[in-house]
Amino acid sequence: MPISWKRNFYLLWFGQLIAIIGFQAIQPFLPYYIQEFEVADLDEALLWAGYMGTAAGLAMAISSPLWGMLADRFGRKAMVVRAMLGGGITVLAMAYVRSLDQLLMARMLQGGLAGTVAACITLVSTTTPRQHLGYALGMMQGAVMLGTSLGPAIGGPLIARFGYHACFVVSGVMVVLAGIAVQLWVREDFQREEPVDRPAAGEEPRPRKGFLHESARLLRLKPYLIMVVSLTLIQLVFGVVMPVVPLFLQQLADTDNIVSLAGLIFSLVGLVGAVSSALMGRWSDLLGARRTLMTGLFVTSALIFMQGLSTTVIMLAALKILVGISTGAIRPVANAIIARIVPDEDRGKAFGLLTSATAFGWAVGPSVGGYLGTTLGFRAVFLITASVFLLVSIWAWWATKRIVFEEPLKKPLRELLDMRGLRNFRRLENDQP
Repeated sequence: MPISWKRNFYLLWFGQLIAIIGFQAIQPFLPYYIQEFEVADLDEALLWAGYMGTAAGLAMAISSPLWGMLADRFGRKAMVVRAMLGGGITVLAMAYVRSLDQLLMARMLQGGLAGTVAACITLVSTTTPRQHLGYALGMMQGAVMLGTSLGPAIGGPLIARFGYHACFVVSGVMVVLAGIAVQLWVREDFQREEPVDRPAAGEEPRPRKGFLHESARLLRLKPYLIMVVSLTLIQLVFGVVMPVVPLFLQQLADTDNIVSLAGLIFSLVGLVGAVSSALMGRWSDLLGARRTLMTGLFVTSALIFMQGLSTTVIMLAALKILVGISTGAIRPVANAIIARIVPDEDRGKAFGLLTSATAFGWAVGPSVGGYLGTTLGFRAVFLITASVFLLVSIWAWWATKRIVFEEPLKKPLRELLDMRGLRNFRRLENDQP
């Protein structure tokens, strides 16, 4: 019986949603959780939040290539299950830590064992017909953003009423159950083949070499290299502001009772990001991947700069929501580009290498953000990172200018805007005597 790609896709979409809800029910509140361990100063909390982000990102950077290679060898479904079960167990462990050192170790384990986003994207990209990749990957990113929305909405009130321990337990169980559901109901027709290099004319196939050789071979694909470098730098920028945003929000609100308010704001950001990711995946199939990606990059850089000028909680929240919209045009579109330029048998390694590179950016970012925030102030972090983001956007625009990406036939922007309304107007005009 043939496997329905739609059935697999919707099951994975739901599993990803539940897992991300579990992760995000606790992730945005870690800077506040840190203050439960007798850390009263916001600068000290920021430094610890930076260490937590760096530990998780560094562990993910080291482990992701291994998981990517194992995905191509043993199947992509196995890696999705591993990421969800491993991530869920580490979240459960965080409920029982007794010191910041133990919490730091749990975060490091989470970074090394989790990675559900890359695992799900790899499986979807190898089971979805090429003409539907933009839609499918946009929807998967939408699941991530929707989970990012619902997670804080659940976690904030749960923490406020029952405490952090209960929230970590509930969150961990949700992620573990998502992994069990994928194992039981998602199907994969994976045939393990001995990987070989594509031979030149008249040559015999040769077995492929190790990770470094495989990485170098993939990075010789110029479009793939550009996407890896761009997304790594973008993740570095987001990593810099990541530990700063919750504490800047706390500073603007001028209250310690910030959990419920922060949960509501992060919820709205995730919700609009979910809608944006789904729409941008479809829109990029019509407008063109490069044009959609570049628009998202330039708009995001401007919005990050404006966040540094925020004077009220409402202003910062509104700008964060707008960033959620603009980033919907970045990662899912870049994933669709990569899925189209990398052969099916290399997708696990390609997304594993990409995850490793972006995790390295994520690992460096939080510590940099913590240092800048404590020495120059919270506002300076946004202004500096916005400038870096703008430079990255300009470089990505220049680097991709002469590259033709394999994608569905795109329509000119003028034609997309013209469409039905103008045609009807012209028809009425021609019918007049």
